[in-house]
Amino acid sequence: MANSDSSNNFDYLYKKENKVRCLQCGRCAAGCPAAHVFSEYNPREVMRRVQDGEEHELHKDPIIWLCGQCYTCNSRCPRNNNPASIILQARERAYKQGHAPAEIYQQSAALLESLFLNGVTVSPVLLKEKLGVLSELVDVERLTKLRAELGLPEHNSREVPIPAKAIKQIRTIITSTSGQGERANDA
Repeated sequence: MANSDSSNNFDYLYKKENKVRCLQCGRCAAGCPAAHVFSEYNPREVMRRVQDGEEHELHKDPIIWLCGQCYTCNSRCPRNNNPASIILQARERAYKQGHAPAEIYQQSAALLESLFLNGVTVSPVLLKEKLGVLSELVDVERLTKLRAELGLPEHNSREVPIPAKAIKQIRTIITSTSGQGERANDA
């Protein structure tokens, strides 16, 4: 049976031998796109906090939501540390304990609803209306025009609809894994 506390999946990140490997050289920060955009974000600082034993408080800090999860920091580290994985674990803990920004919960609900109803997570409609920063980064008008040029429907990300059997299977998975059981009767 799977453990419901996913933080256990990341325990290896916090073992003493892994925490002391970080030399604070700064290669992670030097290559981090988020650190170049957000002055308050620095993966080296995240590693320092973990070394200082603060990993169990990291999930309460809003800086964890500035990371783009590109894993550049992991690939640049000469000691094979995992700042991006530490941040991912902190995000999971924050989400489960109610410390994530309201926008994250709203976006999560929109993606889950789209998957439940349509069998796809991201569609042009979601990009236009409900995905926060991601919506700001995507030129929906250009995307819609490109879809038309390719002969694709404007609002559906699939030319061929997902078979009803597959939708039913998707809904079964969502219902059994996310506590969305009451939704099964709505569709």
